[in-house]
Amino acid sequence: MGFTKPQKQSFSKELNIMLGSLFGKSSKTPLRLVIGLNQVDKMVPDGWDLRLNMPTDKAEKEIQRRSNDIVHRLTKYADISPANIEYYSALKRYRLIPLLTKIIKNAYAGFKLDNVQPADLFELADPEVKAFADEERKRRAKSKGKEVTSKDIMFDEMKKILSEDELNLVLNKFKRERQLPPKVAILGKAGVGKTTTINSVFNAQWKTSHTIVGTTKAQMKEFELSTGGTLNVVDLPGYGRSVAEDREYEKIYQEMIPSCDLVFLVLQANTRDLADDEEMILKITEWLKDFPTPQR
Repeated sequence: MGFTKPQKQSFSKELNIMLGSLFGKSSKTPLRLVIGLNQVDKMVPDGWDLRLNMPTDKAEKEIQRRSNDIVHRLTKYADISPANIEYYSALKRYRLIPLLTKIIKNAYAGFKLDNVQPADLFELADPEVKAFADEERKRRAKSKGKEVTSKDIMFDEMKKILSEDELNLVLNKFKRERQLPPKVAILGKAGVGKTTTINSVFNAQWKTSHTIVGTTKAQMKEFELSTGGTLNVVDLPGYGRSVAEDREYEKIYQEMIPSCDLVFLVLQANTRDLADDEEMILKITEWLKDFPTPQR
């Protein structure tokens, strides 16, 4: 498989980020934040093709336009990158792969999630559509042969630029990180679809949970990944109901967020009221800048 010069430059950039992350170089680490714009299936009335479980062509263009408007507004307000934001529908399993890609790229040691497969979009389509999609996947898998991933290329590049001792150090860090379950903090206003998002994006099944702070204010939930292993999710209480609650919950956020590999902030895409969300983004980015790597 051949790779273009821009692709190789992209892989080189990912390698630098990954090495910076592993060696604790904060200037090279991602922000550890992904903002998900959920429920885009509700943006356009009668815009969803139930047979295909996809938006109509017209609705898809409108969803993209309106989502891009939100992305522009958030990046301008909070001075963050579009690379930290993705639009999707957890309920319809729409655009889960682009969302998962951004999660992997922005999470600390995101390579621990590189074999996760999101829930299947076409399982919600008509049976004949699902059957056709399954056959098409099998056909492509046969013709593709062995897939060379960006991670394979990065390891090859490491061998060129690192000494044997440095390479062994990196490989040992990889091994130790893989033994630690990924830890994701998820938060958002009530009703934005946090649990559905986790189930759909990671194709995970809820295992157990226990309270971390207070009684029902913050919970650590364990999800079993379909590809094996466990995902630890810190389910933080929702904000935006009252000033008093927000002040109380902010202490919980500040306590829990520094230890997480990723903060996943879920917003409702089909709303115009983003003021509370914008303020929360500002606060999260400041907290994460204070802790560029997870505090184990």
